[in-house]
Amino acid sequence: MNYPINVEVGVYRGDVGVRYKEITQLGINKEWEKLLEKIDGDPELVNSSALVEKNVEHTLNTPLHYAALGSAPKEVFQQLLEKGSSKCLKNLSGETAYDIGVKTHLPQDTLALIAVPKEVKQKKQVIEKLEEGLHKVILTRVESLIKKNQQALPQVAFLFEMGGFYYPVPGMYGGFDVQKNGDKGIETSSWIRVCGGSGQKHEIDNEGNVKLVDEGFV
Repeated sequence: MNYPINVEVGVYRGDVGVRYKEITQLGINKEWEKLLEKIDGDPELVNSSALVEKNVEHTLNTPLHYAALGSAPKEVFQQLLEKGSSKCLKNLSGETAYDIGVKTHLPQDTLALIAVPKEVKQKKQVIEKLEEGLHKVILTRVESLIKKNQQALPQVAFLFEMGGFYYPVPGMYGGFDVQKNGDKGIETSSWIRVCGGSGQKHEIDNEGNVKLVDEGFV
């Protein structure tokens, strides 16, 4: 599964930014039927958020966030979750859809649907340390590209909810494959497709410590 990356709008060709913006506008306008239709036509949009654009407020709100903000009917949440919406993703204010739903007084049965999974809540402190370690690996390898792209770094809670993910970095010609490493933490393999022998594999333990365990592979 690809992690839903978010970058400056100019990083992608124009139609990509338009699609992301359309999803956001439909969420803001509470046009739930059209929003769900758009996601059906392009499933990767289910966890998307409007790209970074000059002089435009940037929130990292996903369709699930907008459903919570707009007090959507329970059926909308059910369909979004069936299509793969993440309950764990946080916006730039650090809020999940559940956090927003509490503020907008969603019914309890709807809140129960979008509650952050128990494993993620139980591992909150560990996940924070793992995330620090993963971000360190990414920035050590491609910090200049992350800054150039204005790219949001990945949230490790997504891994514990949805399973392993691939985090591509535009301009790197590659990215980071992130997986659980049993009970020991997580591991990530990264490479640059146009550069032979560029591969590196890192292990990150539950304290956030990073160890390079392999390199030089394709």
